[in-house]
Amino acid sequence: MRLSQNNILVSTPELLMDHVFNQAVILLTEHNKGGSMGFIINKPLILRLNDIFQDIPLNIQLWSGGPVDVANMYYIHNVPDLLPESVLFNKEKELYIGGVFSKVKELLKNGTINEQNIKFFLGYSGWGAGQLIQEIKEKAWFVAENDLDIFNLNPKNIWKDKIVQINPDNIIWKNAPINPHLN
Repeated sequence: MRLSQNNILVSTPELLMDHVFNQAVILLTEHNKGGSMGFIINKPLILRLNDIFQDIPLNIQLWSGGPVDVANMYYIHNVPDLLPESVLFNKEKELYIGGVFSKVKELLKNGTINEQNIKFFLGYSGWGAGQLIQEIKEKAWFVAENDLDIFNLNPKNIWKDKIVQINPDNIIWKNAPINPHLN
């Protein structure tokens, strides 16, 4: 499969001891000669949006997008008509990244958008030129088509389901604990 910005990366058992990418599923939002960027879509944080922005009285989940630039928040959404400054990265699923945050706040406060329309991440996952291709060759990642609805998924099961879907021989990993050393 040709790697593209519409793919899902699923960490292989090779990354089970990695504290960031263990059992991670990443939605690629950019992939080109200069590098790759994406967001871990299955690692919720204990923080909520209203923990950071008290003027947004909504208990919206924040997600760990990855280890890069964790002091900044990013968002993926499906409402480009409401956030015209955003950038399309998945035409088929109509997924966009970014937009003016003051407009996001306004839309959240007045109930025009909710968690069915937008997902917030602290940080992102990034790779320099050729780095992700090398990690795939080293069997750190499986590459899969994006058949997910990122606004409606079970973060506890998505890695286990995807790893078996990719290769039924991976069934042994379906019941693996997050940290195998604690087993």
